[in-house]
Amino acid sequence: MNTTDLLRGSISLPKGAIYRLSEGLGRRVESLGGSLWITLDNDRRDIIVNDGEGFSIDRGGDALISALDDARFVLLDPAAPRPH
Repeated sequence: MNTTDLLRGSISLPKGAIYRLSEGLGRRVESLGGSLWITLDNDRRDIIVNDGEGFSIDRGGDALISALDDARFVLLDPAAPRPH
């Protein structure tokens, strides 16, 4: 994988900033640096994604991605199903 392409498409958030993602079902949040707190509509979980980790959004509705410290992340589209 060419990580330069990931950095070009990444989103930077300073500590305390919030990124709103509308209808993110199936999208994946991958942290390239820093820690993120993900909050999903009508979901009681506290989802923390640390540097090098990811989370696939598993419900419809909006998602809030908050930077717990200066952070950088990418949003990946759902993978296409593999043929059998």
